[in-house]
Amino acid sequence: MSRNMIAMAVLAVLTMGALATSAGAHPKLTSVSPVADVSSKVAPREIKLNFSEGVIAKLSGLELKEEAGNTIATGTPLNDPRNRKLLIVPLAAPLTAGRYKVSWHAVSEDTHRVKGEYSFEVAR
Repeated sequence: MSRNMIAMAVLAVLTMGALATSAGAHPKLTSVSPVADVSSKVAPREIKLNFSEGVIAKLSGLELKEEAGNTIATGTPLNDPRNRKLLIVPLAAPLTAGRYKVSWHAVSEDTHRVKGEYSFEVAR
């Protein structure tokens, strides 16, 4: 085998390894506020989603629904200026007592898309 063929084979193996590593790297939701499946007496003013990697606020967001399935208005999603892993979605108005469902979607800085949902409750 010539040196060029060996160098090309090594380069091909390294490239495949790098592609396999980056292809599996999707942002994961690491924490939420209000906390999932917890009842709180304090109505939140915003919803915070914390991810394992930075997300693009303009391409990310959520839909908030109350128990009857009606959509609750939210503000424009934004990143915490000190932490691009944190997506903050302000609420347009205070929430009343009841159970709420959050359906979220996020696009990471390397353009991987993820989505999920969780629920929380504001105590009566």
